[in-house]
Amino acid sequence: MTEAISPDAHQPPRILLVGLLPGMGSMHLPRRLARAGLEVVFAGIRACLASRSGHVRAFCPWQFNEGGGLAVEPFIQCVRQLQPQWVIPLDEVSSQMLQQMGVGRLPGGQSALPNDVVALLQRSLGHPGGYPLFAVRRRAFETAREANIPAPVQADVGTLDACLEFARSHGYPVVLKQETSRGGVGTFILDNDAALRDFAASGRLSRPGPPWVIQAFVNGALGMHAVFAQQGRVLAQVSAIQLSRRSARMTAPSSVVRLLQHDAMSASCAAFVAANQASGFHGWDFQLDEAGNALMIEHNPRPISISHLGHLLGDDLCGALAHVCGVAPAKPQVHAEGERLVALFPDEWQRDPHSPMLHDAFHDAPWDDQPLLTALLQENMRLI
Repeated sequence: MTEAISPDAHQPPRILLVGLLPGMGSMHLPRRLARAGLEVVFAGIRACLASRSGHVRAFCPWQFNEGGGLAVEPFIQCVRQLQPQWVIPLDEVSSQMLQQMGVGRLPGGQSALPNDVVALLQRSLGHPGGYPLFAVRRRAFETAREANIPAPVQADVGTLDACLEFARSHGYPVVLKQETSRGGVGTFILDNDAALRDFAASGRLSRPGPPWVIQAFVNGALGMHAVFAQQGRVLAQVSAIQLSRRSARMTAPSSVVRLLQHDAMSASCAAFVAANQASGFHGWDFQLDEAGNALMIEHNPRPISISHLGHLLGDDLCGALAHVCGVAPAKPQVHAEGERLVALFPDEWQRDPHSPMLHDAFHDAPWDDQPLLTALLQENMRLI
């Protein structure tokens, strides 16, 4: 049964977004959350463009210090001051930090978090036993295996010999991925022994930093699935298939997608959410092979590029969060049959400023969020 959180009678439920990395990730989310009847506040850095939305009502600075440490006191003060009912991490680092605090593993031996802050984090992120912490890719593969979710074979690697042995067993191409990488950066598709040897010779594989995993390559279309969940149950969801990328790089972000409801991806993600008793926004990437199978290749414990688009098919993820927080929907959701083409902003505009998809498809440009558009222009985005 869905747990409802009673809001203050005089104030919309307050949602705290956390962004510790620069970039455009989830910059559309504040607009959709506000339209769902929620008040949006932010903790993190201004270089995370979601913080620049005109729908963000308060901003709390929270960032790493010069020594690479992250004090928890600013976050505690932000929570105490703003009293949010839900917390949403917007990037991999934010997700890891919040999960770490949710299980009581504070960096640098800092003092324990207050119980009310821990309760907020666990309500927002789900059962702490399901947190992947710093091993998102490894944990996703383990969950897929345990829950009988179709997924390509994968292994942890740290040496050239381990990579070559994997390739001999499973064939080429292989995909090398580094934990905490995002947007396709830190992901490499390698076609033969020579490419693996060149990659190892670059020093990246042995360099100190997040660990690497190697995965068998699956040929086919890229699919993605986004959900909002509570306590292991999916409350709203949307699927998409990539039609074009922002650049020719195979791991570049999507620029045009086809929204749809995809039964196989939906079933796999529901099983994943249940296995981890997860809550909040989550997203997955799939490879849809030539036989029609959907193989899960990646999990993101945060919103992804389609998380704000579910309303186009009548399944509003932000509306589901609002309902959990006690906001009655303005009108009942009507689940739409069929599909919807979407040109993702600003990716399709960057790919081709004259793309017909900017007119023929739904274009999610934030024309009604002038502060966000201004911030994008100030970041020297090529929008014309």
